[in-house]
Amino acid sequence: MKRFPIIALTSLVIAITWGGEGFAQSSKELNFSGTHYYGHTPKVYKLDEDQMIIQFETLGVRVNDSGDGPFHEASVHIAGVMFRGKEGSRLRAFETWTDSDGDKLIWELVDKKAEDSPPGATPGTGKVFSGTGKYSGMEGTMDFLVRNPKSFPEGTGRGICREEVKLVPSN
Repeated sequence: MKRFPIIALTSLVIAITWGGEGFAQSSKELNFSGTHYYGHTPKVYKLDEDQMIIQFETLGVRVNDSGDGPFHEASVHIAGVMFRGKEGSRLRAFETWTDSDGDKLIWELVDKKAEDSPPGATPGTGKVFSGTGKYSGMEGTMDFLVRNPKSFPEGTGRGICREEVKLVPSN
């Protein structure tokens, strides 16, 4: 008879401990990486021989390295503007990831100077700007590296973007 309360109490403590641990994990940072593939047709405004402004809108899909998880096979839309001149490029853009349920995570993107980036690659960072549905209130950062393979046909662009993502779900 005395064993039943002890077993019940022990089970309750274990359930609370494991349940609390599971709850704590749901608010922890999510770390994942992936690749985003896209195509676009930019508008180029030449300012002079050495300077131009490029306005672009890209559509693509991102694939997580793990083959599953948040935003695996998400649709991607980017609207942005880039300045190119003698001193390099400057990027400002907004990127939207849309999951299979239609919920969205919106990023603000900027380029960054990096002495060690490979030739033909543009490094940058992103910060979560907004979210809808289950992503409302989410926070996070992203580091990315864009490569632009030779385009075909003339006047179009393609990109391959490697992303390292850190997200913190909203409480």
